[in-house]
Amino acid sequence: MTEEASSQSTSGTGASAPAQAKGSAARLTQLAQNLAGSPNPAALQNTGATVVKRMTFREAASVIVNPEAGVVDIRATSRQHERVQEFLDRVMGSARRQVLIEATIIEVGLSDGYQQGIEWSRITSGSDYSVTKPALTTNVGNAVTPYVIKYRDINPLNLLSTVELLRAFGTVKVLSSPKLTVLNNQTATLKVSEDFVYFNVKQDVVPGNTNTNATVTTTTTPQSVSIGFFMSLTPQISDNGTVTLNVRPSISSIAELKQDPNPSLAANNIKNLVPQIRMREIESIMRVESGDIAVLGGLMEDRLENRDGRLPGFGDIPFFGEIFNTRNNSSTKSELVVLIRPTVIKDASIDGDFSSFRDVLPGKDFFKTDQVYRPLSLPERTPEPLQ
Repeated sequence: MTEEASSQSTSGTGASAPAQAKGSAARLTQLAQNLAGSPNPAALQNTGATVVKRMTFREAASVIVNPEAGVVDIRATSRQHERVQEFLDRVMGSARRQVLIEATIIEVGLSDGYQQGIEWSRITSGSDYSVTKPALTTNVGNAVTPYVIKYRDINPLNLLSTVELLRAFGTVKVLSSPKLTVLNNQTATLKVSEDFVYFNVKQDVVPGNTNTNATVTTTTTPQSVSIGFFMSLTPQISDNGTVTLNVRPSISSIAELKQDPNPSLAANNIKNLVPQIRMREIESIMRVESGDIAVLGGLMEDRLENRDGRLPGFGDIPFFGEIFNTRNNSSTKSELVVLIRPTVIKDASIDGDFSSFRDVLPGKDFFKTDQVYRPLSLPERTPEPLQ
């Protein structure tokens, strides 16, 4: 590959031939001096000479990447193209791998015998499963090894079997049971919630004068807060099939409603209730084998409920009204448990790893247009359309 550059310049007007010859001689003298020393392409170009630069293929190689279009343009030798193709094949093979995530969020209302939490050591090895305890110490920066339940027969009912194991410690309530497929090194977000709406009340007082009274303007602004289950999860698949999960599940609920302490609202007997949010959250990086069930637990919560009741009319009688009043004070302790089962997908088709979901798909006649699906509120016979 060669690169050529030439330039010529003249100065003045109407120069005579001897003057031009004298200038050419000066340029030749300068060119000879430059050639005598180390060759400098910049100096040669200043003299008006033609510079020929020879470049090797290594120096001529270039890479142009367009991230928006996903296009890579490479100019290189055939051997370099082969190595680049091998690298791109490895990258695409890793990026296209998928993980099926089956998660179950369970709230266990602990019984009186397990007020200190779930005793995982009581779940010993059985005929169909075994429990692996986490290491007591972990180096900084390494993934945490959680409690892992391994089953000899991998089937979709294993999560339900784990729920049955937890019933020995109290009342089990399944809050959410999502299933989703995630690409390798991509973050998936699951949100099952509802928006609780409350209002921000503001009062503006315009003072009056001798002829008019003060004017009070009340403005309400709607506000909302999401209540429910949230989970973000990022899987990373290794070459041997082990899955490293960066998981962050959280559950939010309304603990109680607080009265807005604004003095202007209290002066006008306006009650504005603001929700107090209860948040429970776990964030961890863990390493799990494909098909095993990882257990995250330990988030415990104490709830105190005080309920008062009275018989209308009789409960307000002095001294004797207490006979007609009832009080019910109860305390409950619960623990949040998150079960996660990652499965590396090798064949993402209904005939491959998703064959177990074949029964939940609609039949072949589901999308036919000749069938009419009427809501239950419509009569048995629908009128014919007007011609």
